[in-house]
Amino acid sequence: MKVTILNGNPQPSSFDDYLAALSAALEGSGHAVTCITLRDIALRHCVGCWGCWVKTPGLCSSQDASREMDQAVIQSDFTLWASPLKMGFLTECFKMAQDKHLPLIHPYMEVDQGEAHHLRRYPRSPRVGLLVEKEPTTDAEDLQIVTNILCRTALNFKTRLEFSLTTETPAAGLAARITASQPSLLPLPKQPPATAGAVIRPPARLSLFNGSPRGRKGNTPLMLEQIANGFAHAGGVERPVETYHLVRMTETSQAVEAFAHAGCAVLGFPLYTDSMPAVTKHFIEALEPLVGRPHNPALAGLVQSGFPEALHSRYVERYLQKLAARLGSPYLGTIVKGGGEGTRVMPVNMNKDLFTNLQALGAGLAVDGRLDPLILQQVARPERYPAILGPVFRLFLRLPLAHSYFDQMLKENGVFDQRFARPFEK
Repeated sequence: MKVTILNGNPQPSSFDDYLAALSAALEGSGHAVTCITLRDIALRHCVGCWGCWVKTPGLCSSQDASREMDQAVIQSDFTLWASPLKMGFLTECFKMAQDKHLPLIHPYMEVDQGEAHHLRRYPRSPRVGLLVEKEPTTDAEDLQIVTNILCRTALNFKTRLEFSLTTETPAAGLAARITASQPSLLPLPKQPPATAGAVIRPPARLSLFNGSPRGRKGNTPLMLEQIANGFAHAGGVERPVETYHLVRMTETSQAVEAFAHAGCAVLGFPLYTDSMPAVTKHFIEALEPLVGRPHNPALAGLVQSGFPEALHSRYVERYLQKLAARLGSPYLGTIVKGGGEGTRVMPVNMNKDLFTNLQALGAGLAVDGRLDPLILQQVARPERYPAILGPVFRLFLRLPLAHSYFDQMLKENGVFDQRFARPFEK
C-alpha cells in the first residue's frame, strides 16, 4: 500500500515527531510511505490563472514542486492531510499545497449528491484522512467546522474523508485506521443554513480586505467595490472606504494594522478547495496577535464561487462566524454568491441585479448597521437546485454550452484536444 502524508506544519515541532512515528509504524507493517514536509518544498501560491485547466491541462503551469506533490498524491492508495490548527483552521502552509491540487480534477461540472461538482480527471482517487493538532483554544465546534469543510473538499476531489482525528490518537492507532481492510467513511455534513448577523451602531468608515489571489483582477474586488459604493454614498453622506489586497503579502503588516483600527471590516475571497485561498489564510494567521484585544472591529464576510449554488460556501461561512468570535469581533453575517466566476467578463446589464443588491447591502451597513437578511437571500439564489431540476441540470451539463467558458480558453491556447489529459497516470 502506498501512503502519502502531506505535512502542513510550518515550523519544526513535536508534530513532525508524531508523523515520524506514524511513518515508522506504517513502514514496519510493510507499507511504502512518502512524507512530504510542505514547508521544505518550493511551492508558489495558486493565483487562480486556470493554467492547469486551459494551458497545460492536468499540470500546474507555474512548474513548481506541486507537480511532484500532485503525482505522489494521485498515485497513492491513501493520502493523509496532516496539519496543526492555526486560528481555527489548517495552516497557510497546508492550504497553499491543497490549492495546488486543482490540476487533479477537471473544470467541467457534473451532478453529484444532487449538487454541481467538478468532473473527475483520473479514474481513481486515493482514500483520504485528516489529522490535526489542536491549539490551546480548540473546541469541539472548531473540529467540526474543519471536518465538515474537509469532507466537502474530499467530495470535490472525487473521494471521501474516512476520519478526522487529532494527535491525541496514538500513532499506532492511526496507522491501523489508514491500513484498515474495511475502512468506514465519515457521513457528508448536512447543509448549514445562512448564519445570522448582528446589528451594530452604523460605522463611520469601512475597510475592505480582498482575499482574491488575482488581486485587483478578480471577481471578489469587483463585488467589494459595489459594497463600497453603496456604503460611501448612502443617504447623501460621504463616508471613507479603504481597500487592501491581501495578495500583496509584503504589505500584510499594514493590512493587519488597518484591521486593528477599522471601523468595520469586510473580508472577501473566492472559494478555494471549499475554504479560503492560502493568501487569505496568511492574513488570518497574521491577525492572531489581535485575539482577545478589546474593541476589534465588526466583521462581515463575502464568499463567491464558480459553483452555481450558494450551498458550497455555507461551510466556510461557519468558519468566518467562528473567526469573528475568536477575535471578539461582532459578526455581521456573510454575503454568499454562487456563479461568481464570470462576473468580471459579463456585460454590465447581466450584473445589474447583483450590483444593485451589493450596493444596497453596503448602504444598509452605513445607515442601519447591518446586512439586510432579505437581500442576502436574494444574492445567494439559487441556494441549491430543487431535486426535480436534477435531470434537467444533468442534461444541460451534456451540452457544449455548459462548458463553453473553459472550452473557449482551451481552444485559444491550442490545447482543446488535451483537455482530458492525465499526465500522472501510471
